[in-house]
Amino acid sequence: RKPSTTCSAFCPVWTKSEESPIPTMSGQKKRVAIIGSGNWGCAIAKIVGANCKRHPEFEDTVKMWVFEEMINGRKLTEIINTEHENVKYMKGIKLPDNIVAEPDLVKAATGAHVLIFVLPHQFLGNICKKIAGTHAPDCIAISLIKAVHFDDKGMVLISDM
Repeated sequence: RKPSTTCSAFCPVWTKSEESPIPTMSGQKKRVAIIGSGNWGCAIAKIVGANCKRHPEFEDTVKMWVFEEMINGRKLTEIINTEHENVKYMKGIKLPDNIVAEPDLVKAATGAHVLIFVLPHQFLGNICKKIAGTHAPDCIAISLIKAVHFDDKGMVLISDM
């Protein structure tokens, strides 16, 4: 099935009349989590948040894992959750109100049917170890990681990490 319109190769926008390409085992609403919250993560969060609100097969709330930092004496997650803006990485750009910043990686990933990875590639291995088994059994992962990894044998695809 082709998307109605596309924001990029990774972000199809589905119309209400089209069936989502992401199945679940029980027909329950699908939970989406974004792992990463930098510039690219927040740009994707705008699209994902809007799509989850628009499509009834998805839960409205999208958890976004945020590495907790203090910004002018406030937690970054608090700022994102109250002002709907990542003032460190996307100042001036509002996030949808259904994007919920979560500093606990395991809580962000728990029960997710869709995990969207948008973080530096060097963190992927440890992140995956920490969240293994916390997601839904029929979970799919989408990698929006913009890099390649090298080990002592040469280049390693992100999908093989």
